[in-house]
Amino acid sequence: MRRIYWYTLALVALALVACATVVAPSGGPEDKLPPRVAGVYPAPNSTNLPEELYVKVKFDEWINATIPRSAVTISPPLEKKLRMEVDGDELEITSRAMLDSNTTYTLTIGSALKDLHGNAIATPFQISFSTGPSIDSLNIVGRVMVTPEMFKAKQYPSIALYPIGSDREHRNYLKKFRDSTLVGPDTFPRFTKEIPEFVTQADSNGYFRLIGLHAGSYAAIAFLDKNGNRRLEISDEDVGVLGKIQLDSLFTDSVWLPLATMDTSLVELDSIKQVGKSVVQAIFNRTVLLDSLTDCFVYAGGDTIRPSMKFAFAKSELPSFYFDQNLKTDSSYTFQCNVAIDSLDRALDTARNAFEFTWKEAKSDTLPPDIADVVPAMGSKNVFLDDEIKLSYNKPVFGDSLADLLRFVILKDTIKAIVERRDAVTFVVRPERDLVMDASISLFSLYMDTTLALPDSTGFRDTVITPKYKKLTSFETVKKLRLASLSGKIPGGDANTYVKLRESEKGTIRDTVCSADGSFEIKNLLDGKYIVEYYRGNSKGRVDAGSLEPLAKAKPWRSPVDTLVLENGENILESILQLPTLPKE
Repeated sequence: MRRIYWYTLALVALALVACATVVAPSGGPEDKLPPRVAGVYPAPNSTNLPEELYVKVKFDEWINATIPRSAVTISPPLEKKLRMEVDGDELEITSRAMLDSNTTYTLTIGSALKDLHGNAIATPFQISFSTGPSIDSLNIVGRVMVTPEMFKAKQYPSIALYPIGSDREHRNYLKKFRDSTLVGPDTFPRFTKEIPEFVTQADSNGYFRLIGLHAGSYAAIAFLDKNGNRRLEISDEDVGVLGKIQLDSLFTDSVWLPLATMDTSLVELDSIKQVGKSVVQAIFNRTVLLDSLTDCFVYAGGDTIRPSMKFAFAKSELPSFYFDQNLKTDSSYTFQCNVAIDSLDRALDTARNAFEFTWKEAKSDTLPPDIADVVPAMGSKNVFLDDEIKLSYNKPVFGDSLADLLRFVILKDTIKAIVERRDAVTFVVRPERDLVMDASISLFSLYMDTTLALPDSTGFRDTVITPKYKKLTSFETVKKLRLASLSGKIPGGDANTYVKLRESEKGTIRDTVCSADGSFEIKNLLDGKYIVEYYRGNSKGRVDAGSLEPLAKAKPWRSPVDTLVLENGENILESILQLPTLPKE
C-alpha cells in the first residue's frame, strides 16, 4: 500500500516544471542545469505516518548514484544512519532506526547531491512530516556568510540547533554523547562531540530556513561541515554563533551570521628543511607572519648561531633563514624560534618551538642568482600608480648594484630605477619619475652577451661582449576612464563598523572603517562588479563570529545579496543597493 501511495502522489505532491530528460544523458549540449525535485513521498506536511522511515524523491534528471552522507540529513536525528539507494532519477531514503511517535521530522537534501554531470542541487530541498496528528510549525530563517572558497567548492554552511537545559533530558539520541565524567544533569551541548537536533544547509547565497521546529531552549551555531559528519571540527571548520535562543511563537528574528575560525590552539614548529648550503626553511603548522620571527637561531652545545637574513622565496609562504657562518657538515643542530605569530595573532607554543636536524654538505651552486618572479606579471593591466613593483630572486642576493642594471621604459622614454631591498631575495623598484595613467610600461635588466668574432688576418678570433637588456615585465597602468570611488553611509553604522569590498573577478579585497555616523569612502577602485559586506569588528577590525567557550553571540554582520556594480567616477552605495540595517549589539 505504501508503494501504491508513492506512485499516486509522486508527481503531484511537489510537482515542478521539468527541464531535463529523465533518462541517462547520451550526448548533446553540455548539461549545466542543477537537478530539481519533481515529486516526493510522503507529501509535504503529512501526518500520522508510520514509525518506519520511508522517503522517496523523484528528480527531473538522473542523479549520481554515489550520495555522500552529508547530502541528506534528518532532524531530529535518528540513532542509526540513513540508507540511500539511487535508481536513475529516484532516491529512496530509509533507516534501520524507527521514528519516534508523535514527532515532527524534517528531511533536507543539500548541495552534496549532484547529477551525472556534477551539477549540485541549487537550493536545499526540505520536507516535513509527522508520526503524530499535527506538524510542529515553528521556523527560523536567515542568512549566513558564504566565502568565495565555499562558493567555488559548492560547499555551503550548515545551521544547527542544540537543545539546552532541561530540554535535553528526553532526547534519546543524546545518551551516547553524554560526558561520562559529568556530575549532575547534562544541560549544555558538546558541539564537537554531539550532532544537532535540527540542522539544515544554506544555499549558494547563504540563505537558509529551518522548518518543522518545536518550542524549546536551544544553542544555535552555523559551521562549514566539510566532512559531512554533522559535528563541528574546530581545527578545520569556520563557525558563527547565534548563541542561546528561546524558540516559541514570538520568535520572529531574521538571523544573520558571519563565520570565522574558533581554533585558538597555538602555532607549532613542525620541521626544518635545509635548502642549499646556507639556507634552512622552517615549516610551521600554520602560515606565520615573517616579520614576527624576531628570535630564531640554531644551536649546538654552547654555540648559538643566528641567521644574517630571513626571507620567503617567490610564491612560497615558508620562512627561510640565511646563515653566513658555516655550519659543520654532518653535525646535529637544533633550530629554535621563541616568537612567531600567525595572521590571526595566535602565538607560538614554546613547548613546540624547536626541531633537531643534521646539517648536510651541499654541492656548491655556481650559477648566478636569477629572477624567479616579477610583480606586476607580464601583461598585467589596470595597475594602480601606487602598486609595488617587486623582483624576487631564486636565491639570496648580495650587494646594492641592482639599480645600475635596471631600466624602465615609459611611453618610449628610458628611465633609471630606484631600488629598495625588502629582504634577502626581494627588491621593490620604481622609476626615477612618477608613473602616469594610461601608460604602457616595461622593465628591463642589463646583461652581457658574450660571442666570438670572425677570425682576423692572423687566424685568431676575439671575444666580443655586448651589453643587452632583457625584458622582465610589461604592464599597463590604470586608465582614467576606469577609475571609480565608493562612498556612503551604513544604516546603523558607527566608528566600529567596517566596510569590505571584494572584486568579483579577481577577488581583490578593499576595506575601510566608518566614521562615528557610519559614513565611509574608498578611493582608487576599478569600475566593475563587487560583493560588499559590513560588520561591527573586533579589536583587530576583523569579523567577530562570537565564541563557543563561553558561549557568546556573534557581532552584527550584513551583506546585500545583489552584486555591487561600480561605474567610473564617484558612486554612492545606498543609491545603488538597498542596504540592510546593521543592528545595535
